[in-house]
Amino acid sequence: MNSPQQNTNTEVPRWKFVAFIFGYTILLKILPYVLYNMGMDVEKNFAIYPWAFSPIFALGIFGGAMYRSKMNALWLPVAAIFIGDIGVGLISGHPEWAFYSDQPVVYAAFAFCAVLGYALRENRSWGRLAGAGVGSCLAFFLITNFASWVGSTIYPPTTEGLIACYVAGLPFLKNSLIATTVFGGLLFSPIAIRQTSTQEAQPELIPATSGS
Repeated sequence: MNSPQQNTNTEVPRWKFVAFIFGYTILLKILPYVLYNMGMDVEKNFAIYPWAFSPIFALGIFGGAMYRSKMNALWLPVAAIFIGDIGVGLISGHPEWAFYSDQPVVYAAFAFCAVLGYALRENRSWGRLAGAGVGSCLAFFLITNFASWVGSTIYPPTTEGLIACYVAGLPFLKNSLIATTVFGGLLFSPIAIRQTSTQEAQPELIPATSGS
């Protein structure tokens, strides 16, 4: 008869689906520049292209919650954006569109999503998931827009200029919140997570439970 330890179940990602979301994140990063080269007026045009509608926040939170290695959880979402940025530079012919002065702040803000995901390792109630999703989007919005304002030649170095910069970023925040809800719901569902015995769990993963 199996011991209680042997019968313990844990949850592990369905890696093919996670890899698909990873690749889809990169595709969404470069797609508008492909369309731009084809003559479509997509430059920050929300009527034509859903800017910021990306799985990146959900992917970062998922990694923080599910990967045993905290370092993997941090660098994987950053790697997705970095690969996408390389693609942007190559496709557009403008490396400065992909790599600019406050880019390190952008990468750090994405990595912060994984940090929020750490809090979900033992308890992944829907309330905590929602809090992590909203928190990651808001943190990214506040940090990156502030960095843009500091180095901006468009917005004046005044309170009014900072407010104007944040107002200009609201459509991006809206799309990121919607996308994080959609992709977070997929990633933290049976579509992306399967139940397995502890012995079958891969070593880089952590046991996870769904809180109530």
